Amino acid sequence: MKDLKILVVDDEEDLCEILQFNLEQEGFEVDTAHSSEQALKLELNKYDFFLLDIMMGEISGLELAKIIRRNPDLEEKPILFITAKGREIDKLKGFTAGADDYVAKPFSVKELIARIHVICKRVYSKSKHEVSFEYENLKLIPESKKVSINGIDAGLTKTEFEILQLLLSNKGRIYSRDEIMHKVWAGDTYVGNRTVDVNVRRIRKKIGEYHNLIKTKSGYGYYFESLK
Repeated sequence: MKDLKILVVDDEEDLCEILQFNLEQEGFEVDTAHSSEQALKLELNKYDFFLLDIMMGEISGLELAKIIRRNPDLEEKPILFITAKGREIDKLKGFTAGADDYVAKPFSVKELIARIHVICKRVYSKSKHEVSFEYENLKLIPESKKVSINGIDAGLTKTEFEILQLLLSNKGRIYSRDEIMHKVWAGDTYVGNRTVDVNVRRIRKKIGEYHNLIKTKSGYGYYFESLK
């Protein structure tokens, strides 16, 4: 997608210049910051996409992502991490912090741009009447707030629907229990981690044969398995 405003945050000034030039050639509007501290001085609400390095100064890219995700106006804006760390544990930390995708340095600028286009298309090109998820006989329909299996309503409660919709919105992305509580219960202080677990168990039971697609990553949270 074109005409979206991207903020690139990386302490490598040369890399910021390269990314800004190439992204602008793709039709994006691009600003850069060379630290999280510098980025936080900007009006973040005006950006549609955040491209963040992880290893930076006093405030890391992970912490910056968490700050962005705590802002109700930014919690759905895409975040893509670019970093020299490529271990699985580092990727999991990135996804737990709220990342939509992760690219390890060194990377191909063309691949990075392709990933940005894919994420933007998914986030910003949803039709009003689009079925947000459909796999075999499992369907989630946002307009009617229903999940059906073989055309039969699975009977999810409002909370169960919102949790499943959250997991399906970014298949493969791990959501921590705290993140789920923040997004689904909107700051209700009486909700605990066990409440999330109980609702996930109920969802698994109600979606029958598809229950094993909701995965648990020990110590991190829940995700919906990416399907080929």
